[in-house]
Amino acid sequence: MGPARLRTTLAAGVVAASVVPVWAGSPAHADHDAPCSVGEVPGSERLADTHEKDNPAFDRMHVEQAQELATGRGVDVAVIDSGVMRVDGITVGGARALAGASGTGLLSGHGTIVAGLIAGPRGVAPGATVFDYKVYDSDTADVSQGQKQPTSAGIVAGIEAVIADDRQVGFDVVNISLAVDSSDPALKAAVARLVALDVVVVASAGNVEEGDGSDDEGSRGTPGNDAEVFPADYPGVLAVSATPTQGEDPSAYVVPNLDTDVAAPTVGAVSANATGQVCVVGEVATSWAAAEVSGILALLRERFPRETPRQLVARLQATTEGAGAPQGPDAVVENPWTGAGVVQAHDALTREIQPSRRGTVKTTVAETRADAQAPPAPERVDLFSTPRAILLWAGLVAGSLLALAFMLRPLLRR
Repeated sequence: MGPARLRTTLAAGVVAASVVPVWAGSPAHADHDAPCSVGEVPGSERLADTHEKDNPAFDRMHVEQAQELATGRGVDVAVIDSGVMRVDGITVGGARALAGASGTGLLSGHGTIVAGLIAGPRGVAPGATVFDYKVYDSDTADVSQGQKQPTSAGIVAGIEAVIADDRQVGFDVVNISLAVDSSDPALKAAVARLVALDVVVVASAGNVEEGDGSDDEGSRGTPGNDAEVFPADYPGVLAVSATPTQGEDPSAYVVPNLDTDVAAPTVGAVSANATGQVCVVGEVATSWAAAEVSGILALLRERFPRETPRQLVARLQATTEGAGAPQGPDAVVENPWTGAGVVQAHDALTREIQPSRRGTVKTTVAETRADAQAPPAPERVDLFSTPRAILLWAGLVAGSLLALAFMLRPLLRR
């Protein structure tokens, strides 16, 4: 199922980078009547929509409860991907084809599935608007026919276009579900310029790919290993991993990445194929997880419109189903597969947290001491003590004057 790793020449004098759409994780043990597939593109047979009513991925993140408070209305999300097909229920605010990608059709349904998870009718933030930045045609593109494969240069072109359009649009979230396994100076610089804007940049933290020897325990890595995945590993980017159903080993699906910030479950989530078919995600894959987290951030942006991107991320990390964000300048994540933990949409929207504009959250820890004593009972306060004293003294003075009058009365008669 997963594509072979691609080697593409970025520019003269630049080392080629391996770029893959990060849906390419190992399939989970889930069969659905209408699976989401990047191979379902316009021109494919339109099959029946899924009959699935449950959404275990969203249930675990409490998305439905969160949607009672926010839907992402008024939030704009840029999707740098393979293009978004206009399907029912996904509001697309604009589209651009870049880096030589075709502007007339789709060869991959990847971008449509991502957009559907973010803002589809059964996505996380159905009220949000997505903006389509197509930077490649297909991960299996036929270069001889002029088709474009995903490259680091393509991601850079998408980022530069988002930066240029931000002056008019004012983006809130940028989703990049593509991964590069080696750092590229041009990509690093473009990401730095993007992060400097008032946006949350979300990227995928990396999958274990089929055919890469992942059945070998050593190749999956250990907590001490740190996979290099870009742009997720660049400063300021929210790196999102995927988590399987509870009890399963995540190392079978995602790589250990010490830059992982949060994780999200993906199996059972509902999106749309590029044919318009309502489909169900069957893979544990960081591409889909990043899209879900982008949707949750859209909910947070609607509910907390004045907060900075760092504040929104702080809310997300402080309310996870896990250890929470690492504390201190030298702190590292405890779990390189899930980071701060699995995101909880409803808690992120409702917990009473006051993160600083730099994204720090003050916490307190209860302390129990053996020599602790109960505090003394509070002293009773008499609210009428002053008026009562005034009346008492007034009475005493009046009585004294009256007694003096009686004593002087005989003298006055003379």
